[in-house]
Amino acid sequence: MKRLFLIICFLLFSQSAWAAWTIDAAKVSRYKNYLYWSATLTSDGNALTATNLLAESGLSGLLSSIRGSSLMVCYVLPGTGAVIPNTTINITITNEFDAELWSDTGMSQNAGTWHKLYEDLGPYPPIVSELNIALNDIGDAGDQVTVYFLCWVE
Repeated sequence: MKRLFLIICFLLFSQSAWAAWTIDAAKVSRYKNYLYWSATLTSDGNALTATNLLAESGLSGLLSSIRGSSLMVCYVLPGTGAVIPNTTINITITNEFDAELWSDTGMSQNAGTWHKLYEDLGPYPPIVSELNIALNDIGDAGDQVTVYFLCWVE
């Protein structure tokens, strides 16, 4: 009985060590060849290692449209109020080969900012089988950043 009590106490007090970033991906809108979708990233108090956005359940119905599309621009919108990041935002986007498609550092934690996703490569980056995103430690657990992606779909 004592052993069971110790195990339960250990599990309760170590729960925060198992926390992970939460990613809520969803369709925003679509018009003809333009697809607008978002990923709301909620911090666990650490940096987010490269995570495949296409594996998120909120995009399951959109995968046939997203795969084969091209990234055009994104809008990075920090959380507000209790979920505002404590520091500037750094984002890196990579593909299935861990090749960097786009990255930027020092984005505002107070205001939304637009970014050209073709700046680093020249052409619009294609989305094939993975679209990985990594973020720096933006602050406390619960702090948020939403990234809105605008893609061109053939």
